[in-house]
Amino acid sequence: MYRKVLVAIGGSPWSDAALSYAISLVAAAGTDLTILTVLASPVAYTMPDVMSSSELLMESIERQGHELMAHASARAEAARVSCTPIAKWGSVPETILQTAHEEQCDLIILGSRVVTGWKRLMIGRTLNAVTARCEQPILVIKHPPTVEFGQPTWRRLLVATGGSPWSDMAVDHALKLAQENGLEVCILCVDASRAGASKDAFDDNSGAKDILAHAEARAAAAGVTYEAHLAYGNVTEAVLATASSRQCDAIVMGSRGMTGFKRLMIGSISNAVAAKSLLPVMIVKRFLVT
Repeated sequence: MYRKVLVAIGGSPWSDAALSYAISLVAAAGTDLTILTVLASPVAYTMPDVMSSSELLMESIERQGHELMAHASARAEAARVSCTPIAKWGSVPETILQTAHEEQCDLIILGSRVVTGWKRLMIGRTLNAVTARCEQPILVIKHPPTVEFGQPTWRRLLVATGGSPWSDMAVDHALKLAQENGLEVCILCVDASRAGASKDAFDDNSGAKDILAHAEARAAAAGVTYEAHLAYGNVTEAVLATASSRQCDAIVMGSRGMTGFKRLMIGSISNAVAAKSLLPVMIVKRFLVT
């Protein structure tokens, strides 16, 4: 399904987990992997007597970046994964987006810490910026894969649907993943009109059963093994609880691609799930054409 995957790394434990996950997925699919590290520019110095220290700092950053890429490439090669290592100077979100476009990647994998509330804008600003503006699906990773290398990474996906165009895209994406990889799909629809949940969660909360039935029909037509669940209350908590109780290996969510504070003020569900979930979360913004 994915011809080329981009994983961005930066030396943190969560980006190392993203690399491990990317290698595992690509090895199973036999696709190409692009490994990117962004050499973030230090603060520009203007005083002549500190210019030399600025140059030394940049040389140090560049050296560390190339060492990181050499180590990452060695891990990919050990797994017999074809990879293209790239180290670039620039803004982290902009460089990720630019590289994904230039390399014609159709999936971006990013590592992330578990963060909630206002910290999502401060700590998770790179993830937020990339997710809001990218055209490709984003796979958010918190931990390395738990299966042995060479074994299927996923068995069951949870996809949340709410009747919106972006959740319909998520259902289509999950079903195509299931078709091509022999996966099971757990389809969840949450009636957020109960337990004081936000009315913005879905387009029509009163039609949750119809929305779920429509997704079931699409799964049946696709020949995918599925189970359907209707939950009530807080959407984010229902998604996380269902993924845990049904032993899903990853969560697929649709997103409108809101940016900045609007993501928290309106309450981006995909953003909240990605921030809280320990499972991989795939955020889909448009149907993937292959």
